[in-house]
Amino acid sequence: MHGEAHENLAGLRRLFAGEGAPAEIERAAAHLTGCRPCWLLAARALAAQRAQGGVVLHGALRSIADLHEMEQARLEEWLEAQATWADVRSLGMKARRDKVRLTRSLHTLAFLEVLLEEGAGAAPPAEGAEFFYLALLVAAQLPSPTFSVELKNDLCADCCAEIANARRRLAKWPAARDALQKAGQYVERGKRDGVVEAKVLCMAAALEADLGNIAEAGRLLRRAIDLFESASQTFLKSKTLARLAYLLLDTEPAESLRIIEQCLLLIPPENPRLIVFAESIKIDCLMVLGAPQEALLRFYGLKALYEQFREPFIQLRRRFTAARLLEYLGRPQKAERLFHEVIAADLEHGLVKDFFLDLAYLFGFFLRAGRLSEAITVCHRATEELSHLDREEGSEEPAREQMQMVWHRLEEGVKAGTVELGATTVLRNYIKTHWQRPASELPSFQR
Repeated sequence: MHGEAHENLAGLRRLFAGEGAPAEIERAAAHLTGCRPCWLLAARALAAQRAQGGVVLHGALRSIADLHEMEQARLEEWLEAQATWADVRSLGMKARRDKVRLTRSLHTLAFLEVLLEEGAGAAPPAEGAEFFYLALLVAAQLPSPTFSVELKNDLCADCCAEIANARRRLAKWPAARDALQKAGQYVERGKRDGVVEAKVLCMAAALEADLGNIAEAGRLLRRAIDLFESASQTFLKSKTLARLAYLLLDTEPAESLRIIEQCLLLIPPENPRLIVFAESIKIDCLMVLGAPQEALLRFYGLKALYEQFREPFIQLRRRFTAARLLEYLGRPQKAERLFHEVIAADLEHGLVKDFFLDLAYLFGFFLRAGRLSEAITVCHRATEELSHLDREEGSEEPAREQMQMVWHRLEEGVKAGTVELGATTVLRNYIKTHWQRPASELPSFQR
């Protein structure tokens, strides 16, 4: 209701002591169900009254107290599951899998939630894949009839989709497809409300994008967006719109801009990381489409949001965008200085793949300016750095050897005058797709 007053601690304690009139109780209960800050305050009021032994519940406040107890019990179970996971995690892989498979007390939604959180937060994708597999073991054994068959299948589909994504990050393409196929089978036996199916489609789109199948990735993401919209999943729809806009950024910047503007209208303010990602896409689109002045205004407007995320990756992407803005605003010397600074920092922070992607952009920067000797120097640096890498940097030897050949051919093409201006996009897409596994054929940079 417009202008409705919020509750306060003293007033809630009085109501939970049984002192309110029926109309007052009904009004407060209706407000609590729709106001999270007051709902949290009610937890404090209930605890205080219970400590004094004076909780008296009338009318709708009985339901409010019951819901509070249910939420509290669920969250306490979640806390306990974190402590249990700390013990299970210390075991070896086989012992850990056996423990999760055979221990009924671990077959809970709370423990499943913890495993999914751990998988999403795992730094190495191989570790994440293992945690998601443990989550799948739990989801398949959630007790009936507490959990319906349809719900269990949806949860299993979620786990399989996450396994597929982790395998994709490891460039295990056939294994990722296998997990996606299993996810699809679970979806068929699930609730069929469209949400889980859309999540699986998003993972499948990421795989297709990695393999260079941009059109198919776009088709899958558009289908996922439709499903999320039909299910009224606004936040998931906004995330998927951002993915689609990013996918189209290099090839269809005008369409990417249209999509990201739609996305920005939907992102809730409590998701600043997604806002930064989406706004960064819009800035990139504006630069490419000839509006660097507006891009600069928007970039500066993100200053406060950027400062919330101090991790090197985001801060280096921020500086790289600043360099591109300088380039598009006609200040190439200052842009070049920033490009070199970011590229050096990529290596310093172990962002090896980003180092080569940024080198590819710098190559294009020199090529567009007609500075062919500097472009050749970039090729030399790339081949030299590739010879120093080992498996720990995430790229296997066959892929590194092929990339050396690609950079060498690029150098020869520059010398022969046969490299086209779009070589940067071709090269960056090649690095993104084949950083870990070599391509079946080398990319072409010819006119």
